[in-house]
Formats: sequence, C-alpha cells, structure tokens
Amino acid sequence: MLTFIQNYWDALVMMTAEMAPYLLLGFFIAGLLRAFVPHGLYSRHLAPRNMKSVVKAALLGIPLPLC
Repeated sequence: MLTFIQNYWDALVMMTAEMAPYLLLGFFIAGLLRAFVPHGLYSRHLAPRNMKSVVKAALLGIPLPLC
C-alpha cells in the first residue's frame, strides 16, 4: 500500500511540474486580457446565445489551459 501511495505522489508531482509552465503562461495571458481588453468587447462578442458566440468563446479558450 505504501508503494502505491508513493508512486501516486511521484506521478502527481511530476505531472504538476510538467504542467507548471503552461499554467503560468495561461495565467499571464489571462492577466493581460483582463488588464488591457475592455469588458464591453467580451460582452458584445460572447453574450448573444448563438452558435457564432460559442465558436468565438471556444477559440478564445483554446490557448488558455485554465478554461
């Protein structure tokens, strides 16, 4: 049982270390968007309930690994 827990912990730490640069990049891009893109721009393009706004939201979310 102890070996299983240690293997699980090692895999979790390794996976977190591999994801860290991408998460930090995602946080950085999200911070830039929050700081420099006006809120009205998001509302205008993503608020309508149609397929076009869903596609736009998906395309915006692709580069951000936190979405």
